[in-house]
Amino acid sequence: MWFALLWVLSGLALIASFGMNWRRMRRIPRLSPPRLPPDPPFISILIPARNEERVIGRCVRGVLAQRYPNFEVIVVDDGSTDRTPAILADLAANDPRLRVIPGRTLPPGWVGKCHACQQASDVAKGTWLLFLDADTVPEPDLAAALLCHALATNADLVTIFPFLELGTWAERLVLPSFVALIVSIFPFERLSQPDVRPTEVLANGQCLFVRRSAYDAVGGHYAVRGEVLEDVRLGQTLRAAGFTVRGAIGMEYLSVRMYTNAREVVEGLMKNASAGSRSGGWRSLAGMGLLLGQAYGPLILMVGGLLGGGVAGQAALVAGLLAWLAGVLFWGMLYRGFYRLSPFYALLWPIGLLMYLSIAGWGIVQVWLGRGVMWKGRRYAG
Repeated sequence: MWFALLWVLSGLALIASFGMNWRRMRRIPRLSPPRLPPDPPFISILIPARNEERVIGRCVRGVLAQRYPNFEVIVVDDGSTDRTPAILADLAANDPRLRVIPGRTLPPGWVGKCHACQQASDVAKGTWLLFLDADTVPEPDLAAALLCHALATNADLVTIFPFLELGTWAERLVLPSFVALIVSIFPFERLSQPDVRPTEVLANGQCLFVRRSAYDAVGGHYAVRGEVLEDVRLGQTLRAAGFTVRGAIGMEYLSVRMYTNAREVVEGLMKNASAGSRSGGWRSLAGMGLLLGQAYGPLILMVGGLLGGGVAGQAALVAGLLAWLAGVLFWGMLYRGFYRLSPFYALLWPIGLLMYLSIAGWGIVQVWLGRGVMWKGRRYAG
């Protein structure tokens, strides 16, 4: 009898965990249609680029199509060896708002992206700085929506979750698990709370909209120059200095294609995981434990129920089946609502999670062994 009660309680706990996750996501604000003030401030849009020939054109064209009335665009070419410089030169020749800067040699102790962002900010004129990754595609009202959200929430930094484009099977299987782990580690919905701690702050480097005075006060990217997860560290540094950080869902205003094939997925996630293992601490372990429990807990209950027999076995089977259905429903809604994919991908969620954890684990091992991980021709030690 006690075993039957234990299985039922385990199933109910799993179902409740899915409900709590859905409630958390519903509490994250969304960017709203902008209503600009009469005299909108000058915005500098800053893009670091290294070997981005496949995506830099659509990113810059999207930036130049902003309906915001008062902005400049600065792209730092961070030592590209492909056609990125030629593409940028053609774009700059047709629009005086675009300024392309050849990046300087990477100094010791700096991560490449941090160095490129710092060079861009050094020459920027805006009272607000909008850092965008080169693989993003902004909609025409992105800058205006970010400014209005910042003014409405009294924010010094606004960061958003964009729409994540998933093209290949590798992307569709693995990247949702990567995003889920991030959300489980960092309480994104708490950024608007006055008591949010610096260690709870998450910032997404794909889109950082920061007040220039706050950015300069903490030392800009120089303060996080050696960090692979420079976005998270910059947000935490701002919060520790007393500045306000806000987060929102901005899927209607920005999209991103992080990787385009299995090799890029593996290399990119190894880099992020090896760096994240240092910063997440116990929350990383707790987040992984929760995701594994949600993915495989129902299956364990059902298998145990089938093998056990009796009242306890029947209770375990029913509890596992109900928890599995709750998980499929939850993940199915995520795939449809956040990735615009068929909810049937939810059936593959446990496989994708296991693949992601294998990639992340191998990246961490590579760093522990002193080999580091490669990304865009540079080796990162984590």
